[in-house]
Amino acid sequence: MLCVAGRHPGARGLRQLETALELVDPGAQSPKESYLRLLLIDAGFPRPRTQIPVPGADGIPFAYLDLGWEDYMVAVEYDGDHHQRDRQQYVKDIRRAELLEQMGWVIIRVVAEDRPADILRRVRAAVRERTSVVR
Repeated sequence: MLCVAGRHPGARGLRQLETALELVDPGAQSPKESYLRLLLIDAGFPRPRTQIPVPGADGIPFAYLDLGWEDYMVAVEYDGDHHQRDRQQYVKDIRRAELLEQMGWVIIRVVAEDRPADILRRVRAAVRERTSVVR
């Protein structure tokens, strides 16, 4: 994409293309994860990392968090409908969340009904709490 842009330096929309390309993250596994990441960036949060591996006692990742900040141990996870309709997935999610919390992670779970302002409020509170602990 940048090669094509380089060959057309006067083309309309190049500045928007640069901005859009800076926001691309191949780690997002759903449109809702991309939405959350962009919501957080737009609100002034540091750019969150996507698909954060969390190693178990054996050193092998047992979980990949949708997005968040390892330094603060704060993650934001989008729970789609399948997390509630599939009983096995639901039980697995509960066990996973318990283990992550035992390890010190704060998990902000987001569902479709959450309003952007509420999501940002919850994430701000978690990051604020963690940054006061880190200092």
